[in-house]
Amino acid sequence: MSRKVYVTGMGISCANGGNVQEFWTRLKAGESGLKVVPEWEHMDIRLAGLVDTIGFSDEELETIRKEGVKRTVFGRRVLAETVASAGLNPKELEEIGIFLGVDFYACDELFLDTLIHLYPQGKGEDRWERFNLGYASNMAVRNIFRKDPRFDFVRQNSRQIYQSGVERDFRKVLKVPGLSRTYNNLCVSSAQSIGEAFELIQSGQQDIVLAGGLEEYSFISAFTFSKLGVYVNAHKAEDGCLPFDERRKGTILGEGCGLLILESEEHMRKRKGKALAEILGYGTSNNLYHVTNSPSDGRGLVASMEEALNRAGLSPEEIDLVVAHGTGTFVNDLSESVAINKVMPHRPPVHSLKSYVGHTLSAAGVLNVISGILEMQNAYLIPTLYLKNPAKNCNLNHIPASGMPGKVRRFLSNAAGFGGFNGTLILGEAPC
Repeated sequence: MSRKVYVTGMGISCANGGNVQEFWTRLKAGESGLKVVPEWEHMDIRLAGLVDTIGFSDEELETIRKEGVKRTVFGRRVLAETVASAGLNPKELEEIGIFLGVDFYACDELFLDTLIHLYPQGKGEDRWERFNLGYASNMAVRNIFRKDPRFDFVRQNSRQIYQSGVERDFRKVLKVPGLSRTYNNLCVSSAQSIGEAFELIQSGQQDIVLAGGLEEYSFISAFTFSKLGVYVNAHKAEDGCLPFDERRKGTILGEGCGLLILESEEHMRKRKGKALAEILGYGTSNNLYHVTNSPSDGRGLVASMEEALNRAGLSPEEIDLVVAHGTGTFVNDLSESVAINKVMPHRPPVHSLKSYVGHTLSAAGVLNVISGILEMQNAYLIPTLYLKNPAKNCNLNHIPASGMPGKVRRFLSNAAGFGGFNGTLILGEAPC
């Protein structure tokens, strides 16, 4: 049994907009959401793509103050937009699955303890070659709570509590039970959450799933990327994250949330819902190459792209647009460029979102998908912002700096992350 799966609702909040319409308006206008964050300048980390709290209610701001985090508030906002855009009522949400890519969050105390006691030595990205983050986190928690055995439970579960907590919070808002899964494969997390939700609906095991991911900008992420030498120290967005450019020096981190409602054709038609796009294929892989680096031959993304195409029953020539992972790092951009050219020699237009919103890690995959859906709906392709001098080893069909009209029947979205993980999604036009 293989059922058609449609996207029937979507919502977003990121540095470039607090909702879908605002996000698209700023993308088309060529506006970057990357801005200087003064409190990080002491670490030579100046730019970041942060969710703007202007317009948040007093109650929402108080929630942020009490919890010390923003993700609860902007996550709930995106959840509300997504459900509303799908036109779902409470009865239609019964037994909805929730599949979320979730960020790795650690309090400053936990991170600093990890840093002081267990930070690996070495040069560049190779310093992480033999670093066991799980062990380091557990040891750090043990050090923090070592004086009181009552914290044993916290020590054992500290890395899991937050991930399941996001899903529980969403269920509390929706007031419904259902199947739940969380993913923490860093930059590939939300792509995998969408892909696995697609597979479950396609196989007939589920009718409707809320899928996507969220990421909050955190000290541990920023400091790690800085120490790896890939966080760009720049004073303005146009000098920051420059995917596929000869001048690229690294990436800029961002935060945000993107969510999709995925439904089987039968479920959508029964409730008279409206499709925004159809999910056609999904592929995922691990290149077994390096903890942080991507292989120069692009083999991991080649495998995930080919799997997605095969499962969609499509030839490469049927892809009209590639929304690339494109982080602005030397290694990733080279690897992805090689992979795209190997799999799709017909050279479809390519762009990256990172110069608009930053690298949103666990939310990166779903933000790519939302961008692709909007480009498909509006028959307009956005460029890789600030791309002026395409690198020779990133020889792709880059979209002109001004953007361009273009019919998109099907697009492919890539995600690639630490640990060698890769994920590819293919989406097509919604039925008339």
